[in-house]
Amino acid sequence: MSSRRLRNIDIKAERERFEKAQVAFQAQEAALQKEAGRLLIEAKGFTSTKQVEQWLSQLKERGL
Repeated sequence: MSSRRLRNIDIKAERERFEKAQVAFQAQEAALQKEAGRLLIEAKGFTSTKQVEQWLSQLKERGL
């Protein structure tokens, strides 16, 4: 094979690796955000969705 063709194959392989890593990273980020939200709700002692919504509304009003 020519070096140009090998380089094209390498680029395709790297692109595939990058896309797989990106998907894995996004999944991990989503899981961490979900866990952080759960821990925050637990720490604040919220027992209902309404309490969480009110708290978020208060934060928004304060510009936080």
